[in-house]
This record gives sequence, C-alpha cells and structure tokens, in this order.
Amino acid sequence: MRGQGALVDDWRDEPWLVPGHTPRSDLVGLWQAVLWADGYLPRSGVHCTYDAATARATRVWQSNHGLSADGIVGPVTYGFAGRRLALLPPWTVYRGEVRDLPLRRGRGGAYEVYDVDGFRAVRLHQVTLTVCRGR
Repeated sequence: MRGQGALVDDWRDEPWLVPGHTPRSDLVGLWQAVLWADGYLPRSGVHCTYDAATARATRVWQSNHGLSADGIVGPVTYGFAGRRLALLPPWTVYRGEVRDLPLRRGRGGAYEVYDVDGFRAVRLHQVTLTVCRGR
C-alpha cells in the first residue's frame, strides 16, 4: 500500500475487499482499524479476516456516509475514507469519528500502521500485524 502527493488520493487504487472473496491480509486489518476508529467495530474486530461482522460494519459505515451499502471496499469507499487522512507530523493520521488512527508513509510512500511494538508496513497479500497473527 503506497501513497504519494496529496493524501486524499492515496487509497483509491488499493485491491478491493469483497465479502467471501478476500484473503486475510494487513490491508483487511487496516480497513478494520478504520471501522474501529469510526466506532463501527470493537478493537477485537481487527483480525485481518474479512468476515461477516466486517462486511456488516462496512455496509453500515457505507450507508451512514451516503455510499452504496454493498459491503465492498473499492475505489469509492476507499476514496471517501481517504478524505479523512491528515498530516500531523511526524505521522499521517486517519481522523476517525471516535478516535484517530496513527499511520505514516514510510520509505517510497509505503503505508505503515502502528502495531504493538511500532510501525509496520501494510502488506496487501499477507498478514504480518501482531494483532492478527495467531488468529
């Protein structure tokens, strides 16, 4: 997951998250963390699996933001969420409805999310986040 230039455009080109068709990954964990930051999932709901609870929370999130409530996280949903990215040096932060989610753009624009022991790069096709390992 990479970004450059304006923050608002960073997330529009990420792989779609589709209920029942998305493998476990850090990207799913990041989306679940967005839902947590906005108050739609409990912290225990961040486990990097796009399960039924994540799909339900996504549909409610989409509906509450005037988007098509299909549970699919694609360019429109990512784009809407991306409008909440803000620079708060030294971090990039997702300004959630309930809490902020600390992120940062690392080397080459690679996104990193705060994990248990520091920032970790968001992997699109694997699970490396501590919160998700062992689940």
